[in-house]
Order: sequence, then structure tokens, then C-alpha cells
Amino acid sequence: DHRDLHSFPTRRSSDLIEREAERLGALVREILTLERLGAGVIEPRAIALGELLRGVGEDARFEARERDVEVVVEAPDATIDADPELLRRAIENVARNAIRFAPAGTAVELTLTTAGGAASVTVSDRGPGVPDHELARIFEPMVRLEAHRDPAHPGAGLGLAIAQRAVEAHGGAIRARNRDGGGLEVTLVLTNLHTS
Repeated sequence: DHRDLHSFPTRRSSDLIEREAERLGALVREILTLERLGAGVIEPRAIALGELLRGVGEDARFEARERDVEVVVEAPDATIDADPELLRRAIENVARNAIRFAPAGTAVELTLTTAGGAASVTVSDRGPGVPDHELARIFEPMVRLEAHRDPAHPGAGLGLAIAQRAVEAHGGAIRARNRDGGGLEVTLVLTNLHTS
């Protein structure tokens, strides 16, 4: 049989092409989101934040299940003025980052709390954490800290940068800290909560 085997893509090469196409598509979406945020294009409206967070958690469970990670959501009802697409993207990016580094058999926790006219969304994991002196850098575009390099999920280092810019576009803030007992905790603080 003298057929040219190179003309018949193997299952492995087809899978590789599909994965690379997905990564390229994700990168393009992230770049477009950064461009939108840079242009100040946000469309806020009243949204049910608890419902949004529960939806993010439900979607995240598919990816988490493959890594033997549980996703736990604690989200009371709350209403906030925000751009639903951008805010969802911000929370999704933080949650996916947590799942990526969470050890098998552990949980990623998504928690919503409200106080004093502000809403805080906290995403916690039991992964390797980040050296304290590098915590602020995780929100810089294209930065992938050595301890957080994952060959199975190369990414472009834009997810947390998008989260930061999306939150700041809403007048809020994002911060990260290492948890007692190990892991990382990222909190998104949004101040335009409905209090009535």
C-alpha cells in the first residue's frame, strides 16, 4: 500500500487541530473583550447577581468534573447594576482559573456576600496559591507566573486581566490573597448594589 499517509489526518492530529482552533477562538474573544473594555463600552442594567453566579457555577461544573473538582456555590438573591455579559465573563475567568489549579478531590467555592451597598463575589480554591510578592501581577495581561504554568492549559494570560478591567469598568475592585491552609482567594467587589 503506497498511499500517502500524510494525506489522511489521524484522529490524534484532528483532535489537535480542533483544540488549537478552540484556543485561537478563545484568544480572539479575550482580545475583543479587552478592546471593548478599553473603549469603555459597557451596557449596565439591573441583573440578578445571585442567579448569574449560580449559572456560572453550573457551567463551571462541566470543566471541574473532568478534573475531579467540586464547585460549591453560595449565592443569596441580590440585584446589581452591571453589564451582564462582561460581569459573567469576569466571574467565569476567575472560576476557570481556580478550577485549573485546584487539586483533584478538592472544591472551588463561589460565594456572594452583601454589605453596606456593596456586593462581593469570592472565588476560593485549594491550589498552589501565589507568592505574596507576585499577587498583584496575576492581573497583568500576558503574565503567567512560573508556579502557575500548566502545560495542559497554556492560555494567553488574559483571563484575570479581563476580570480586573471588567470589574474596574463597573467602578469596583478586585483583589487576591493566599488562603490560610493553602490556596488562592480572589474577591470581586462591586459597589452598585440595589439596597431597596
